[in-house]
Amino acid sequence: MKKIVLALLLVNSLNLFAQHNVKYNSEEIQLALNKLNVLGSVLYIAAHPDDENQAFLSYMAKGRLYRTAYMSLTRGDGGQNLLGSEKGALLGVIRTQELLAARRIDGAQQFFSRAIDFGYSKSVKETLHKWDRDKILADIVKVIRIFKPDVIVTRFNENNGGHGHHLSSAVLAKEAFFAAGDPNRFPEQLEELDVWQPKRIYWNSWRNPEQKPGTPPLLELNFGAYNPLLGLSYQEIASKSRTMHKTQGFGSTPYRGDATNNFEYTAGDTAYHDLFDGIETSWHRVPESTLIEKAIQEILIRYDHQNPEASLPLLVRLYNMLEKQTQTFWINEKKNEVKELIRMCSGLWLEANAQTAAVTPGENVTIRLNSLNRSDYDLSLRKVSVAYSSDSLFNEPLLNNKSFAFSKEIRIPDTAAYSQPYWLEKPASETMFNVSDKEFKGAPQSLPAVSAVFGIQMGKTYLEYSVPVEYQWNDPTAGEQYKPFSIEPAIGISLPEESYVFAGQDEHEISVTLHANRDHISGTLRPELPENWEIRPASAEFNFSRKGEEFVCHFKVKPLAAAQNGFITFFADADGKIYSDEIIRLNYPHIPEQVVLKPARAHLVKPDIIVPEKRVAYIMGSGDEIPQALEQIGIKVDLISDDQLASVDYNVYDTVICGVRAFNTRENLGILQSRIMDYVAQGGTWIVQHNTRFGIQVDRIGPYPFVSHGRDRISEEDADIEILDPNHPVFNYPNKITQSDFKGWIQERATYMAESWEGKLYPLLSGHDEGESAKLGGLLYAPYGKGVFIFTALSWFRQLPAGVPGAYRLFVNLICAGDKTNN
Repeated sequence: MKKIVLALLLVNSLNLFAQHNVKYNSEEIQLALNKLNVLGSVLYIAAHPDDENQAFLSYMAKGRLYRTAYMSLTRGDGGQNLLGSEKGALLGVIRTQELLAARRIDGAQQFFSRAIDFGYSKSVKETLHKWDRDKILADIVKVIRIFKPDVIVTRFNENNGGHGHHLSSAVLAKEAFFAAGDPNRFPEQLEELDVWQPKRIYWNSWRNPEQKPGTPPLLELNFGAYNPLLGLSYQEIASKSRTMHKTQGFGSTPYRGDATNNFEYTAGDTAYHDLFDGIETSWHRVPESTLIEKAIQEILIRYDHQNPEASLPLLVRLYNMLEKQTQTFWINEKKNEVKELIRMCSGLWLEANAQTAAVTPGENVTIRLNSLNRSDYDLSLRKVSVAYSSDSLFNEPLLNNKSFAFSKEIRIPDTAAYSQPYWLEKPASETMFNVSDKEFKGAPQSLPAVSAVFGIQMGKTYLEYSVPVEYQWNDPTAGEQYKPFSIEPAIGISLPEESYVFAGQDEHEISVTLHANRDHISGTLRPELPENWEIRPASAEFNFSRKGEEFVCHFKVKPLAAAQNGFITFFADADGKIYSDEIIRLNYPHIPEQVVLKPARAHLVKPDIIVPEKRVAYIMGSGDEIPQALEQIGIKVDLISDDQLASVDYNVYDTVICGVRAFNTRENLGILQSRIMDYVAQGGTWIVQHNTRFGIQVDRIGPYPFVSHGRDRISEEDADIEILDPNHPVFNYPNKITQSDFKGWIQERATYMAESWEGKLYPLLSGHDEGESAKLGGLLYAPYGKGVFIFTALSWFRQLPAGVPGAYRLFVNLICAGDKTNN
């Protein structure tokens, strides 16, 4: 019994934010009522955000009405970002919220493992070597034991090639399918959970495979069906869901009409017609449930779309019947569904809004608590509990459409934890988040910083509803807005760059911004540097009178002759406490604002580099930090806007650089071709970085035909690189490039490499991942007139902001490529 309750608490806590004041219409209430008679669960497993088949999820959750969930092994940290410059862990936070936004549309729940997306992998061997195989397997097993699916479906097959993460998700899902029901596998989980054996596991194959002799039959499901209650087909719901993956540019136009998917047998019991063949999904799977089934049937027969509140007496009666049953998993699950239906049918609006968006430990904050019954049903407010305070007791009738609100001040304890995605609370390895086995629950996000519980009396029935404390405000154009309430450090320390690269002995100015999160706080800001670096001033005093004030302190940093690369870290000593975190706010309109803390530090890099005086025009693409990186070493960079593309005089620039995925995102680049080719012919240098094959805005990127957006990549950051012509000017001026310049690269070498080329284009580098043949499309060079055209798929957008010395040296040489040609 204890294990059943705990499993339900875990599942319910995963979706706490999603359940807060969701507005349901009569048709959606009808679907929720229909779901009371469905006792089946399905879990979909893949590797990344956006791997999931949203049509499958929407069909299962809103068509078949099964409990449906998607488990993504990673949070997509290794991907690219079409919307901004966030990479790594920050991108993972955004993509986590994009998944949750998608789930709010398609109706499924969301789980994760502790695996980090470390970038593209070409094999299961590499993936499972980098991930902690046993821990990821344990994570999947734990989610299966928590969620208790009857059927597991994988997006990928363990043998069909492609991304190593994809293949590994299928390998581990199959192993977890058997392990979840074995009490000898991960027995430590059984202190809280029971073993669970799903009925079968199938692969959702997206092609039309041939039926192999002697194998179980292929299953077909049509996701193109129309749901008249929702006014949408499952494909249309799926397209709305998929469009939430905005950082990946996955805006989706739905296919309308029949849309058949195939499902191939992996393990477990064979199905012949449907994934749920032979699985009891009615109330017959629960002993002594005949009266419950009859009560539900009466509710369904008598449900009035024009008057949902008329169902409240029957729903309350059903809740009480479930309460008296032996509390099995399904009884508890349906009890929670009925509880939510009572809220839907009564139009019960419960909210807890803080007077400010964030506070610090030790501060007081006022919470406005509001209860509104939008029905004639007899409801009364009996209790409101807010974390860090005593209960407020009432006997307040909640009359139809008469709001009852009051304010309550609470004190946040001095020891309260800061708001932070739970998987980022401890330093992670390169491939695994640091969450203990005991703490790991598969949760998509942290629980709210503060919650409120409303106790509602309905005759003799008492129900409690938990809601997160949020901050509410009005936007002049968007109207009512909410964001999570957060607990934050009293001082935030912000550095504009993640790396500072010093060309020679020149000093850099590092501007550090302090942000006050509370009134009347003062102290000293101190830097900590590696050996043989100088900084002035040695410290800086600050004194804030009001919350929200900022203070910028300018430090001059200079390397000495023996300086080694390392980190500069800043600490604020204020009122006897040490603060050393940067407070990052991830704010995009399609997700709730996210607060992330990270150490206030930057990488100091002193490469052996020669940087001639250069002026560069940079055409930004989907967002990268290369312009700032170039300016750090003294190169003057001008960003070219859409309005300037046709009018700017390119001849004043030594080099024009096209940013990452610019030809995917800048629609106006078509007008650039003839002008930029004239510029190159007159002696300019034109550098184009990688693009993807989707949405290329022009027919030709360079002077000669080439496929610039292939699928080849070199995913191993330490993969062997061969310099094909060591005497080529690109490898000799102004810096001599050798094999040592390819050491210390991060995540990957190259992505979306050129596949084929013609004319005078020729490759300068060759490289390959382990066990593969050489790939030549990472760096192409062509003289054109008096100038030079260069295509490069090397991952500069990762290497330069990270301060990789060899990457800087080679990129400077590319910028200078036209110099030797002209001579």
